Amino acid sequence: MAQGLAHRSAEENFDYGMALAHLLRWGEARAALLAGRAACRGDKRFAVELGGVAFEQKKYSEAARWLRRALKLDPRDEYALNFAGTVYELMGNTDAALKYWNRAGKPYVASLQVDQNLRLKRGVLERAFVFSPAAVLRRDQYRATDMRLRSLGIFPVYQVGLQARKDGKVDAEFHAVERDGFGSNRWQALLGTLGGLPYETVYPAYFNAGRAGLNFDSLLRWDSEKQRVWAEAAAPLHGLPEWRWRMSVDGRAENWVIRRSFSGTAPAHGSLHLRRAVAGASMTSLVSGTTQWSLGAELSDRKFTHVANGPALNAELLSSGFQAKATGSVQRLLLEVPERRFTVDGSATAGLARLWSNPARLYGQLQGDARAHWYPQAVGDTYEVNQRVRAGTSFGTPPFDELWMLGVERDNDLWLRGAIGTRDGRKGSAPLATRYFLSNSDFDRRIYGNGLVTIAAGPLFDVARAASPTSALAPREWLFSAGAELKLTVLGVSAVFTYGRDLRAGTNAFYGTAAR
Repeated sequence: MAQGLAHRSAEENFDYGMALAHLLRWGEARAALLAGRAACRGDKRFAVELGGVAFEQKKYSEAARWLRRALKLDPRDEYALNFAGTVYELMGNTDAALKYWNRAGKPYVASLQVDQNLRLKRGVLERAFVFSPAAVLRRDQYRATDMRLRSLGIFPVYQVGLQARKDGKVDAEFHAVERDGFGSNRWQALLGTLGGLPYETVYPAYFNAGRAGLNFDSLLRWDSEKQRVWAEAAAPLHGLPEWRWRMSVDGRAENWVIRRSFSGTAPAHGSLHLRRAVAGASMTSLVSGTTQWSLGAELSDRKFTHVANGPALNAELLSSGFQAKATGSVQRLLLEVPERRFTVDGSATAGLARLWSNPARLYGQLQGDARAHWYPQAVGDTYEVNQRVRAGTSFGTPPFDELWMLGVERDNDLWLRGAIGTRDGRKGSAPLATRYFLSNSDFDRRIYGNGLVTIAAGPLFDVARAASPTSALAPREWLFSAGAELKLTVLGVSAVFTYGRDLRAGTNAFYGTAAR
């Protein structure tokens, strides 16, 4: 009857579309429902049923879009809320699923099932799960659980999945690849330990000691220009994953030559030999799935020898002596749009130190960090976009070894990828600052992945500005770098290769490093 009508009302189009959907004629059903919606945009039924048509065709992204439109018309529609949660869970986006399910008082967890082959003590693992069976799983509980599992440092890959039951409840299932001992397997242990051999470094590590989540990590470098020994131990406090202690020691013997460039003609503006020893400890509280804070303290001693004075160095920077430092940091999720797979995290770190040099002095440092992360596609990680902005300032003059370096260097995380921090093996060829601004933009595309090996590559763009106690330590101008980055991951061990071009100086920087 509907086919014979020259003009159909919105209601007739709805009935016609539903009849076609029951006959599995999805294309015609969609056309009828779209025609009805055009005549009556305020009727949520069209958006819901269009979502149903897309769902039956396994077009989950389109189904989610229609359901969001329906919920804009009626945010309390329980059927649409439950439907949207199911769609997002099938897309692998549990965070978005819980956003909608929770508004409908779901999902009710009937049981929590954990892989019995995991070696971590069951008591420690169970405390990492903030939610429990026989209750509704809230989104904040899911995120807090995720943060605690990540903080354990022994699960490089894991998943908390929700499996639907016939009674409308769900079973929560935890599956993970576990690092235990020297690694998840022999090959991962070898790659993780020996990945730095090309630059005279090894990274011995031991995970989950005593099955208590106690991890040991270390670095040994015998490069004659920048020797280093570093070791760290970290574990849950009294088996409680929401609290984590960390202790570390770090010893360095480094030769520095201060230059304004890592290549070409660049006269030395000073040189020195640095010997530095540090011992530190910190405690981190994972308050919730969105916030964590940390307090720490460290004791250090430094000595500068074989100093060749130049315009880059002054007596205040080369203050040898013993130092005590207190640090504090807070990290928080600032913005999240789970449907778009977009997040913004922010953190702030502060430090106050007393240096017993001649004369003794106080100084402080403050850093801020904001990172936006986005997967442009609704499903999968083929494309990934990262934007990170960091800035720091010092109050008073810190000693030379506490200056921030802006450049690619294995002991440094402030990567301006058009500048290399070493020249002829000696540090000092990247900007050194008491105040800085750094922006890193990355767009990555995964070009290969088989579960064991992953290759991703994409363009990069960096912007930086540095201020220093002496003009020879850093240029007083904006710095721009553009280039590309290749990331290779084998059995959980990563290697990063970067190419950056300094857009002011016209120099090219190629760099590679391995990381666990």
